[in-house]
Amino acid sequence: MKNHLLLFSYLIVSLIITTTSCNNKPADVSDQIKKLNETFVNSYNNGDTKALGTLYTENAQLFPSNSGVLEGRQAIEGFWGAVMQMGIKKAHMETVMAQSYGNIAIEEGRYKLFVDGDVMVDQGKYIVTWEKTADQWKIRRDIWNTDNPAPQARATKDETIWIIANYVKPNKITQFEDFNLNILKPAGDEGAPALTKTVRFIKSNNANPDGTYTYFFLMDPAVKGQDYAIEPILESKYGKEKAGEYFKNYMDCLKKSEVTIATQTGW
Repeated sequence: MKNHLLLFSYLIVSLIITTTSCNNKPADVSDQIKKLNETFVNSYNNGDTKALGTLYTENAQLFPSNSGVLEGRQAIEGFWGAVMQMGIKKAHMETVMAQSYGNIAIEEGRYKLFVDGDVMVDQGKYIVTWEKTADQWKIRRDIWNTDNPAPQARATKDETIWIIANYVKPNKITQFEDFNLNILKPAGDEGAPALTKTVRFIKSNNANPDGTYTYFFLMDPAVKGQDYAIEPILESKYGKEKAGEYFKNYMDCLKKSEVTIATQTGW
């Protein structure tokens, strides 16, 4: 009996899907949505939050990253006003496709955001649900996410940080940077990605009194129980013999090294 009921449920769902598909064949409304997006972009670039608000339904919802859902025109206008105040001066939108199913349309698109000087600071993709009202299509739900890589994790309170200071000979600067950027980092990215994601490579702007330049490795945070030794990372990619040559060249660049183990405070 249970199996018969399950089969009957499947048949009902299939019938609903088939009926819906037959009665609501999607229509291409890309051109209509593109024109509305032109209005959106022009309104944003002119700093007109009220005009932006009119493109949303009264009960529209915004789903921004790292935030709760915003609902209603007033909240949405406030959000875009805050984005403008953050220094995002210009937006660009590209409709990839938009299809309507009755009075609902689904748009897939891409966006770019710019600050002063036409410098692009973000790009990504979005999905927008549009609703057909008495006068025109309006945005009902708006969600997007960035293509930019996620920021690296940093140590939180009471986590350990290693600070390694390498004092590099002035005539070995190029050799030292080439080793770290073109030999060690690729090996780490391939053989120990969890470690390299926590490492920052920093150099001083000015020479020390003895002519050396200080290069810092920050293990921020230091991964507990993991070995940051260079030789095993090199060997995993280049083999023991070649790794030995690379490591010798690395050590030849250094006048001395210092290691400091620190703890992240609450600040």
